[in-house]
Amino acid sequence: MSEPPVEGYALSAPSRTKQAVAAAAAARDKAIRQFVALLVPLIRATRVPLLVVVLFPVVPAVLVVAIALSRPGPDDWFWVLLAAVGLLLAGWLALRRHQLLAVAADKEALIAALTRLVTGRELWAQLADNLSTGRVATAVARRSRPLRVLTGLWRGVRAAGVLAEFAASDELAPLTPMRLRGSWLLVVSCVLAGAVLGVALLVAALLFLLGA
Repeated sequence: MSEPPVEGYALSAPSRTKQAVAAAAAARDKAIRQFVALLVPLIRATRVPLLVVVLFPVVPAVLVVAIALSRPGPDDWFWVLLAAVGLLLAGWLALRRHQLLAVAADKEALIAALTRLVTGRELWAQLADNLSTGRVATAVARRSRPLRVLTGLWRGVRAAGVLAEFAASDELAPLTPMRLRGSWLLVVSCVLAGAVLGVALLVAALLFLLGA
């Protein structure tokens, strides 16, 4: 006849399981908070640089349209179309800027959104490491090229399921690799558009002064 199990022994296994689950959750939460502590200042550091890039094509575009409308001619459509392309790119980047800054608007809300994702601490630790290491130190990156550092957020990460959850969330979608790369391409496009519109502004101004 077998002896009844000792009560302390019977409860030890579930207790250890609960402790392991609690420890894993605590480690995950700590990793998420460390990740957010690096991410939020980096996102906020993009506020002014991205605004400058947004305005870079807007100013010459508005002036080109003003000059074109003040001297009616057969080439007006060209100047207006050129300005419209620059304004479209600037507007698109302004929208992406707003969405990215919204991610960092409420730190605790961001932590809650990340915590809802079912995953362990390893992902968050790697993401934090991607923001804090590399050729450019984080402190320098925040001052000089924060958006470029953000584009390396997912470097070496293989987590298709998590990326799908990010993309499906309005709060976290701006942090997906496609959105971050798209924002970087928009920055380059706006800089090029601003340069082209600057030249166009000079040409349009000369034509206006010459009465052509």
